[in-house]
Amino acid sequence: MKEQNLGFLLICCFLIFATVNGVTKIKKSEIVALWLFDEGSGKILKDSSGNKNDGDLIEGPTWDKGKFGKALKFNSAKRQRVKIENHDSLNLTDQISILAWGLVSDTAGNRRFVQKSTPGSDNQYRLLREGGFFRFDAGPGVSNSRVQCPMFKDNEWHHVAGIYNGKTTALYIDGKQTAEQKSTGKMVPSTGPLFIGTKHPNAPEGDYWNGSIDEIAIINRAVTTAELADAMKGFRRQIFAVDSMGKIAVTWGNLKSNYP
Repeated sequence: MKEQNLGFLLICCFLIFATVNGVTKIKKSEIVALWLFDEGSGKILKDSSGNKNDGDLIEGPTWDKGKFGKALKFNSAKRQRVKIENHDSLNLTDQISILAWGLVSDTAGNRRFVQKSTPGSDNQYRLLREGGFFRFDAGPGVSNSRVQCPMFKDNEWHHVAGIYNGKTTALYIDGKQTAEQKSTGKMVPSTGPLFIGTKHPNAPEGDYWNGSIDEIAIINRAVTTAELADAMKGFRRQIFAVDSMGKIAVTWGNLKSNYP
């Protein structure tokens, strides 16, 4: 009887927790890179995915207030960027989701959120704004790999997501789909590094981000619109939610052992 009562109590706690906090379906094992930008100081951008895709801050992007906690502010004139060395986890071929928060300071240039490619080329995936458009490109190997929608400059934070699921390539702004087209094929890997804020160190000034960036996630599959909406609430919140769920499971185990 005691165990039944305790079980009922914990189920109630679980339901209340899930209702208030939400539970993301994106598994940690599916996140190949997650930069929360919450260090607030230093020259290293930590990867919270567990894959050690840490980045080196180059030419001094500055820590600033972010959408959640801190962010990095980039000055294109100084060619500021973050470099992440090549890693197998970043070379996805079948599906991909790239999620990022950005604060746009201008409409000029071809500013990169994030791009992975061999130096001097655009031969892998990228999320950017170019020629007055937000754009996602799954890269060579994928037919109709590029989708875009008109961008805006309002000095406000906006969430941009590029998703390729093996059948379609789509772009989402603030959780709403703004572009989609049929696409097929496998993405082509590269040995080049991944950059946040540019496409490669030899790029012209116009290819460097000008403004702030917060919370970038690269996921090894296409996320759903519900998962996207959940992720927009902040990945740190979601990580804590998952951790708390684990604590509930531990608590249940402890209660069972203490009250046989």
